[in-house]
Amino acid sequence: MRQQIVADNIHGETGLDGPVFEPLTRQAESTHAVKYIIDTLMASDGDITLVPVGPLSNIAVAMRMQPAILPKIREIVLMGGAYGTGNFTPSAEFNIFADPEAARVVFTSGVPLVMMGLDLTNQTVCTPDVIARMERAGGPAGELFSDIMNFTLKTQFENYGLAGGPVHDATCIGYLINPDGIKTQDMYVEVDVNSGPCYGRTVCDELGVLGKPANTKVGITIDTDWFWD
Repeated sequence: MRQQIVADNIHGETGLDGPVFEPLTRQAESTHAVKYIIDTLMASDGDITLVPVGPLSNIAVAMRMQPAILPKIREIVLMGGAYGTGNFTPSAEFNIFADPEAARVVFTSGVPLVMMGLDLTNQTVCTPDVIARMERAGGPAGELFSDIMNFTLKTQFENYGLAGGPVHDATCIGYLINPDGIKTQDMYVEVDVNSGPCYGRTVCDELGVLGKPANTKVGITIDTDWFWD
């Protein structure tokens, strides 16, 4: 087991710095996440789409513990990876780098995959104008969005020089709502698990030079006007 890595330089010490939340009234579920994934999928009719927006550890363990869940998964639409530059290392995006071995299990599972990587998600830069627009929507949701994204705007500029914080995870939901709003390309994707500077990289065979069948739909561009609407 490696030491856990976190992105506190971007999201703060709590993982959601910016807003002030009321004290929690709910308790954590007693069922382990891996068992929940297995039980839920095994009881399904193959109509479940998984939308992981973090490291793929639990899904990979579930796949290894109970391979019978594989045909039960309709699709996995994940936020992670990049066919270009990483954001945690020069080669690797954070979610994949956090557990490359788990990501490799998922990418070799044969389950239909859609990857919303940095090349796509970095197009959703949430500028001050976008934040102001969401504030005008009012209500708790508008306030929460504003608090989170104003904090992220600051950290993204300090760390990467971006004019705002990309809304990475929401691209997965956007794709499920309207796949036509996001252009994808079928590619063979392999996760590098060899130690070295490319550890955790999602190697995307854009030109098909390896001659291997595509296993992933990789997000290329997004209609940002549609996305913010």
